[in-house]
Amino acid sequence: MKKIILILFTFFSTNLIFSQQEISAFFGTAIFHGDVGYNSLKIGNTNKLFENSEFSWGISFRNNFNERFSVNISFKKGKVSSFDSQSEDLFIVTRNLDFQSKISEMSANIEYNFSHYKIGSQKFNKAFYVFSGISGFKFNPKGLSNEGTWVDLQPLGTEGQGSSIFPDTEKYSLYGIGIPIGLGYKINLNKNIALNMSWSWTLTFTDYIDDVSTQYVNPSILSPIAQELADKSFNGFEEDYQRGNSQNNDKFGFVGLSIVYKIPRKSYCSDISFF
Repeated sequence: MKKIILILFTFFSTNLIFSQQEISAFFGTAIFHGDVGYNSLKIGNTNKLFENSEFSWGISFRNNFNERFSVNISFKKGKVSSFDSQSEDLFIVTRNLDFQSKISEMSANIEYNFSHYKIGSQKFNKAFYVFSGISGFKFNPKGLSNEGTWVDLQPLGTEGQGSSIFPDTEKYSLYGIGIPIGLGYKINLNKNIALNMSWSWTLTFTDYIDDVSTQYVNPSILSPIAQELADKSFNGFEEDYQRGNSQNNDKFGFVGLSIVYKIPRKSYCSDISFF
């Protein structure tokens, strides 16, 4: 076992020393798929992913082990929102919920290029790639009140979380772990700068990014503002009526363009670098 650990440590440390590193800035938009705005009883419609898109940004550091594999450490920040009124499903429109949330994500991903690629090469100057890894993220869903202000939903316990009626149901955490998956395209502009186009989804382990997951509760156990934001339908739903689909967790993602800069290698490494 000690020999295996030593071999792995030697491999990764050696590649880190002699590999090519890059830094990049990301510009794009965040996307979301959950309960609000989609058909929570069937497979959700995805034709409205960009209907409420807003500007997102990010930064990243990439270490290329070789011309095929790399690891990318990135931070991205954006805002997602969705409205039942924009759905094409009658039940969703009648439910009439809405939400918005800022999302900050820190991720570590392994990338694989389908063809040889490196910045500065005229021969290996473009490639399609895929990636996956693990991330930690923060979110904070807000609902639109009758006064036109956005109100934090998690403290309200809109599905009875934290109430004496449901003592075993705690309020959900605003922090989560996710599994990013995505694909992209890399192309060189010159010997030091490249462009990356990417589309990613982060599969999460929470169904509360939009604050909707289970059933309606008796409004008497909620505060007045929680009652208003828990059930915004015109006629009101009865207690225990399905509010969301707890069988499907929410997911979010980022779509955009990254400007990539190759970090110059020191002269004493130039003769032995893999690149």
